[in-house]
Amino acid sequence: MRIGATIFNQNYRDWDRYEAEEKGQPVPRRATRSDREIFREEIGIARIADECGFDSLWTIEHHFTPYTMVTNPLQYLTYIAGITSHVDLGTMVTVLPWHNPVRVAEDVNMLDSFIGPDRNVICGVGRGLGRREYAGLGIDQNEARGRFDESLQVLKQLLSTGQCDFDGEFYKIHGLRLRPQPERDLSANLWCAGGTAQTVEIIAKHDVKPLTIPTTSLDVALANMHRYAELRQQAGYAPSHTKLALWTYVAETPGEAQAGAERYMVEYADSALRHYELLGTHLGGTRGYESYGALQDALRNDPSPFKFGFYRSHPWGTPEQTIARATELANAFGTDEIMFIFKYGAMPMDAAEKSMRLFAKEVMPALKKLNPRPLTVDSVSAAHEQQPGK
Repeated sequence: MRIGATIFNQNYRDWDRYEAEEKGQPVPRRATRSDREIFREEIGIARIADECGFDSLWTIEHHFTPYTMVTNPLQYLTYIAGITSHVDLGTMVTVLPWHNPVRVAEDVNMLDSFIGPDRNVICGVGRGLGRREYAGLGIDQNEARGRFDESLQVLKQLLSTGQCDFDGEFYKIHGLRLRPQPERDLSANLWCAGGTAQTVEIIAKHDVKPLTIPTTSLDVALANMHRYAELRQQAGYAPSHTKLALWTYVAETPGEAQAGAERYMVEYADSALRHYELLGTHLGGTRGYESYGALQDALRNDPSPFKFGFYRSHPWGTPEQTIARATELANAFGTDEIMFIFKYGAMPMDAAEKSMRLFAKEVMPALKKLNPRPLTVDSVSAAHEQQPGK
């Protein structure tokens, strides 16, 4: 199994100032801690990953808030390509409705031409959830599903052949050919986040492999992957592995690990609640996001399951504890690669580096030996049978 690391670039301590400014209250114009200082610091995650034998380095896309501050993941990864030598590079995710899919394909193709045949660009894509982001980019969130579906089809054509003919509602493309001319079929490097039932249906239909980023809960994410396996079989495709993002914190003693995991994972969950406005009411009335509207209703009554969900379910602890939980999740999700997040919330870089280096030394070798089977309908049925009460 492959092991990756992920760069988030969060400025968690700026949330109070940011939200007050958003409400029109008088606040300092700038964050106490510079966003650019965080960028310079977190490039260290990439250097450590390359040095310590990680297989891949990933980053994500978000806009306008302190949640994460990577506005163009492929641009960021192009810089990372120049300061690393070994790691593959992945997006988790590029949000397709916010981009012209032709430009996404061009950027992937350009980066692939820079890094050469011995490294890969893994193009993870998704649909996006943040209302502020859709509004700030001038895109109607009610159009997200249609834009995503069409963009995925365009991108798959271009990554497969370098050519595209497509006639849709949002994109009409005829006789297009990429330059520089691609030298290999990159469609196997296309993965997609499946955070809702609607998205799972789209990616299963188009034979796109699933990228699991459990921003709500691991239980919901696993249920979506079970549904994906069923839909994929119905569409006539062979079973597929998943790629799985997990938060971690590793320390020498259980007490030290618990203190770090509880503090920083709860901070991360709080930042996600605030960025996605999960205590609001807007998502239930947004086309294609009705399931998130139900989540908002539940969280307004009690946000604690979400705030403590990462701490209660993700792999952290001593090396032995981390190996055990990560192994359990890898097998449950049928994953061929786990992308670990080492720095999040207000975690200082020295704490993240200490955890990451201990992980690389004592956890990663054991996880790389794993070889989970891809999710199948039979394995899903067996998992249901093993649930309590079955």
